Amino acid sequence: MTQPTAAPTRWNPPDPKQLPELRAELLDHYGSTAALLSMREALRAGRGVIIPEVPGINAPPADVAAEILIGSERHRLADAQLYYATADMTALALAAAATPPREKASLSRPPSESGLIVFGEPIGGYVEDVGAALASTMAARPGVEAKVTTPIVAVSWSRWTPDAVRVDQGTGDVRWFWKRPGHGVTGIPRAFRGMWLTFYSPSGLFSNLDPDTVLGTLPDGTPLTAGLTSTIRTGAPALNWDNETILAEGIGFEAARPDTTDMWTHVLYTAWQLMADQGRTRWTETQEIPRPRAGAKRDARQGVTGSSTVHVVNVHTAHRPPRQRAAEDAAGSTGRREPQWSCRWPVGPHRRDHCMNPALHAEGNCRHEDRLIPG
Repeated sequence: MTQPTAAPTRWNPPDPKQLPELRAELLDHYGSTAALLSMREALRAGRGVIIPEVPGINAPPADVAAEILIGSERHRLADAQLYYATADMTALALAAAATPPREKASLSRPPSESGLIVFGEPIGGYVEDVGAALASTMAARPGVEAKVTTPIVAVSWSRWTPDAVRVDQGTGDVRWFWKRPGHGVTGIPRAFRGMWLTFYSPSGLFSNLDPDTVLGTLPDGTPLTAGLTSTIRTGAPALNWDNETILAEGIGFEAARPDTTDMWTHVLYTAWQLMADQGRTRWTETQEIPRPRAGAKRDARQGVTGSSTVHVVNVHTAHRPPRQRAAEDAAGSTGRREPQWSCRWPVGPHRRDHCMNPALHAEGNCRHEDRLIPG
């Protein structure tokens, strides 16, 4: 008997000042055997879309790829600037991203070369079978026909080229491959320049199921219940690696399929646009929260090179919606993998093409950027 789809994993965002500790938990996790095993299972389940290979290494390909990926992500997080997007800011980014960015992807668009942004509300998500979720998180056989809904709540990024791997590669050169719907598996050329994006979901994937629900069977024959998954993940960070993608410099954005990394990339890139100078329209304002001295010592021990100051990004007071509108959206967001935002932004911002080099426009040597205009 098929069970109904479970409500989305509940996202209770951290207090912004806790982001340095959240990063510290992720850094500890990515240095653990549990992270290596989890990434390996995700790759074997076909979840990963950016796959490294090292010819000539006497080890299973998924093991080699998992070690490279978690090592690379750890370096990315250690270098990251920290950002927190409030619920209103998240809603604004979702409203503006209803139409794809019109400018070509630029390496100068992010607010820092490497970063980690946590959103006050999900920026999207997807629904999948319990069996697929189990295969990508632990080696268990599914035992129930049910679906779970996973929201995406955070993204890390950094500038990236195929040669920018700072982990021990053994004896061979790393070759990178990209699995894309409609394109198959293609090699990533060494000349590639762009940004690497890693998407995170909340831990506790099965937290909204009845704890006694039998999800499957562990390799030793033990029944795996929804409650047991929480016990197994005790001590795990609040964020869970979900997937990744790369964004090539100079490539335009196309209409994205819903509930995919392409759609989440649109929202992230739009958030970057809103955080930047938009000419006469100032969309956001930022509060900085410094890291306490005791925490800074822990960062030094972990090899953190990025600033641990948290940048809290909110909608500028000139554009911030009334609290009543936000409350109406919150009331209508129950059971959704991304929030309702239409009460706060009944007419979303629209994009205007802006030439940055008018004198070179006639020759076609100019550069264009989006300007987001209030609705």
